[in-house]
Amino acid sequence: MNYLIEEQSQLSELGPLFDELSHNRGLIAVDTEFLREKTYSAKLCLVQLGIGEDQYCIDVLAIDDLTLLSELFANENILKLLHAARQDMEVIYQTLNVLPKPIFDTQLAAAFLGMDMQAGYSTLVKDRLDIELPKSQARTDWTRRPLSQEQIAYAGDDVAHLEQLYTLAIEEMKNDNKLEWYDEEIESFYDITKYVIDPVDAYKRLSGGGLNLTQQYTLRDLAEWRESMAQKRDIPRTWVLKDDRLYDLAVRRPATEEAIKEMAIFGKKSAPRFAPIAAKIISEVVVGEQRLWRKVAPLDKKQKSFCSGLMKQLTKLSEQGRVAQGLLGTRKDIESLYRHRTSTKLLSGWRKQVVGDQLLETIVTSEA
Repeated sequence: MNYLIEEQSQLSELGPLFDELSHNRGLIAVDTEFLREKTYSAKLCLVQLGIGEDQYCIDVLAIDDLTLLSELFANENILKLLHAARQDMEVIYQTLNVLPKPIFDTQLAAAFLGMDMQAGYSTLVKDRLDIELPKSQARTDWTRRPLSQEQIAYAGDDVAHLEQLYTLAIEEMKNDNKLEWYDEEIESFYDITKYVIDPVDAYKRLSGGGLNLTQQYTLRDLAEWRESMAQKRDIPRTWVLKDDRLYDLAVRRPATEEAIKEMAIFGKKSAPRFAPIAAKIISEVVVGEQRLWRKVAPLDKKQKSFCSGLMKQLTKLSEQGRVAQGLLGTRKDIESLYRHRTSTKLLSGWRKQVVGDQLLETIVTSEA
């Protein structure tokens, strides 16, 4: 059965069911529906829970006290099943201030079993269970009320099959001796820094290797201001200032408010407010001694060809091990290993034995 929970009393009635799950160290399927196009943080609209044969669609916009949900997600006696867990964990953490733990991500498990890294839930349900899920509500506005029966049915479907997928994945990973690999990888999902951005660290998502020292520190300070402003106003960071415009300011470093306005960096309404702030930030930049981004020389034709060969080797190892290539590593990881003969990703944990050692051996052998 699929139930819509839209009153405080209805949520409270689920309390004994959650207690029973905790006592029996049970599991629960979880999904969320949210909107983030016009806000900095995603707006949580609906939480779907699958327990046994039943689905509960909890309208978090209609219920004031969500303590019961927070306690459920924090309860480590209950395993939470999700698909593509990172976005759900992010919106749950930002809304309820709790990170679901422990979790099982069916998308990650599928990647360990040879499917694409980004395999969608409906794709997995079709592949593993031969069930075709409707897509009619894929682009729906989950903030609108009342919710239609079609929306509720669609939302319920998103948790209805997670337990079956989990059971199949666990068995298959046991047979392939991949459970330890999976357990190691899932630990990274509990790193809270992946779900929140400290404005001080906002520059790290940008690339400034081609900038000089002064420009790099200018870009860092401007990125910190932009992130703080976006968080404070709860708007997308690009609504404050787009990336290309951010680089323009950092590179050209206009000295006055008037010069910034002439660049048409900001919109007509925001320019009077933001231009003076940007000018002040640029004038007060303190340039450090260390580069924030390394300047990396492009690979020559021979080096690119060699890295392409390493990628082919990675693809072959992926096919042999029946693990998604994207989970093993990317072209960027390969080039980093080639340049530095070391890699935090490829030469640590389960990846080291699966691909890292063999790729490094190929590189070292080529130098002999």
